[in-house]
Amino acid sequence: MTSPRPTPSEPISVLVVDDDKWTTKAINMALQKDPAIRIVIAASDGAEGVEAYRSSSPDIVLMDLNMSPGMNGVTAIEKIRQFDAEARIIVLTTVSPGPGLARALEAGALAVARKTASEADLRKIVLAAAQGDDPRLLKRLAQDTVISGDLLPDTPVVVPHLTPAERDILILITDGHGYEEIAKRQGITVWTVRSHVKKLREKLYAENLAQLVVRALQYRYISP
Repeated sequence: MTSPRPTPSEPISVLVVDDDKWTTKAINMALQKDPAIRIVIAASDGAEGVEAYRSSSPDIVLMDLNMSPGMNGVTAIEKIRQFDAEARIIVLTTVSPGPGLARALEAGALAVARKTASEADLRKIVLAAAQGDDPRLLKRLAQDTVISGDLLPDTPVVVPHLTPAERDILILITDGHGYEEIAKRQGITVWTVRSHVKKLREKLYAENLAQLVVRALQYRYISP
């Protein structure tokens, strides 16, 4: 099943899953200052989050990873994505991301948002994620993944061959540069950039752009 996406006239529906009620309240207040965003419901653990997603089909999920007791965020992401492969999920982290971040990205999360982010930045992340898989969501993601101390998936023995152009674009994408900016930097069209990214995802077995960051770290194409 796939959830319907908002039309330009509809507000973006958001589900917040966090076991800290004060964090949830602060996030809700920050997001609802933009009329283009509405909070559909809040959940206090992973299991509640999965059920809330099934019942409300929000456009965006903000998911804390370390919730106790009960189902953690990584498991909740996996279950939501089993139900809806196109679910758009943003991981909520503290100032220093903890274990679970790489696993959350492997499970299909699109991006990371710090709970300490400004209200404006938090809204920007939600609005960008609602538009789809956006390279601008990847800023600092490589550094956050390393800081989290989470183990990366084992690197396959055979390293995929990337052309020099693909390597350059991989580095720029994982650094959070948008398609148009990359096209200008490289002197190519946006269509060509997107074609390279498609090839990169195929070669590196990445479901989305966030997983390209994980693969780039795995294969040591980048070192934050």
